[in-house]
Amino acid sequence: MQLEDYKNRFNQLQLSQASAEGALEGLQLSSYTQQLMLINSLADNKSKVTELLRMVQQKDFIIQSMTRGRVCTISAYSPTVGQTDDSPFITANNKRVRDGIVAVSRDLFANGWNFGRKIYIKDLGVYTIDDLMHERMRNSLDIFMFDTDLAIKFGKKQARAYLLGA
Repeated sequence: MQLEDYKNRFNQLQLSQASAEGALEGLQLSSYTQQLMLINSLADNKSKVTELLRMVQQKDFIIQSMTRGRVCTISAYSPTVGQTDDSPFITANNKRVRDGIVAVSRDLFANGWNFGRKIYIKDLGVYTIDDLMHERMRNSLDIFMFDTDLAIKFGKKQARAYLLGA
């Protein structure tokens, strides 16, 4: 072989080596990019799994509280002095009366049915505890209604009530 042949062969080998190095670098970059994409995907999935776990735990918590319901006497009251104390528009929690609140008997209050807690009354809905009933009442809930006639018409009922998140 002649010197010129060796030069050509050497240039071809260098070109092949550069091509192989470029391919290897591209493969490494591609692998690195895929690795980053996988890490990001795993992080995204981890946050989704964490949120899903939180939702399942919250659901289990609510189900557990729902199994601890109790049958209570349910009545309704309106902002009149005959049905409240001398401040008919202020609750025992020092808040203004509003739809969606309920007063609880003091025995329930002493057992954790406290201000701000949510309760579910079967067939009636979810209410926020924001008021207290007279001391003589036991195992009772009093739903607030602005309309006195509706409160009187509601009357007294027995219903199962659940302290949510307990």
